[in-house]
Amino acid sequence: MTVEEVEDEKGPGEEKEIPEPVEASVGDETTKTVSLDRDPVTYKEAMARPNAFEWRKAMAEELEEFTRKELFTEVARPKNHHVVGCKWVFKRKLDADGQVECYKARLVTQGFSQVEGIDYNETYAPVTKHATIRTLLAFAVKHQWYIHQMDAKAAFLNGDLDEKIYMKIPPGAKETDGLIW
Repeated sequence: MTVEEVEDEKGPGEEKEIPEPVEASVGDETTKTVSLDRDPVTYKEAMARPNAFEWRKAMAEELEEFTRKELFTEVARPKNHHVVGCKWVFKRKLDADGQVECYKARLVTQGFSQVEGIDYNETYAPVTKHATIRTLLAFAVKHQWYIHQMDAKAAFLNGDLDEKIYMKIPPGAKETDGLIW
């Protein structure tokens, strides 16, 4: 799936399955609402939304980044190797007014199914704590430093792995019979 292929598809006018209304009772009043304010949790839910086109485009951008960095190859399912699943994580980035600035789709492995010592040896994800960021910002303000925010696109894809990980092809990607990544 590429961004161009997604953009060639039908856009906003395409029919979508809308999530079932949720019944809520407040006192004597019973109402049915559908909340589209939260980000979708599953691929199926994202594709059922009126903005599915935007989610497909975000997924295509993520897969193009994987392809550009040569992070996967399609291979036959190897014997005696564990194959992990994967899922899409969807997130809308909002501007200061709460308007959608962009749609992000991140492909993650379901690492909980991996076995230590077989599928991997050690894990460490260097993530800055919020208290550290607040301290640094306070220090910058005190010393009147210029502060700039940026987003390192697909930064997590730059890490090196010592182990080979075999993963199922994600929902929405082109599948070839019997092959995995």
